[in-house]
Amino acid sequence: MSVEYEVDYQAIEQLEEKFKKVPGNIENIINSYLHTDGAAKTVKHITHLMPVSVRDTPRHAKYSKWARVEKFNLGFTIKPKGGAASNLSSFGYLVFPNEGRGPHNPLEQRFMEGGLESSINDILYGRNSLNDHIDRYLEEEF
Repeated sequence: MSVEYEVDYQAIEQLEEKFKKVPGNIENIINSYLHTDGAAKTVKHITHLMPVSVRDTPRHAKYSKWARVEKFNLGFTIKPKGGAASNLSSFGYLVFPNEGRGPHNPLEQRFMEGGLESSINDILYGRNSLNDHIDRYLEEEF
């Protein structure tokens, strides 16, 4: 279970003019933002939507650092830390409520996908957004 974010160039036409003003390292500027602030915003949005079980569990993902971020060019993937859901120190159990697996999870909750979707506007246009990051770079350089 994971969610993946990639830059959607059609959704960021506003940035096109800024891209033209920046010399050849626009990819590095976008990557530096996505791999830090963008990923953190997405994890925050997913965590906000994450359901909390009423069962006694030693620690719940919502109140822990549950996410692992894998970085790639112009994007990132967010996965739960740990591994198998049977491992006590793992957050792999999140697949069950997210995908509606098992006898205790009759409905898909899709909080991973919902959190990703709700974070996109925040990444592109919110406070301390990719737009702001590029603006700061342009001010520093020029």
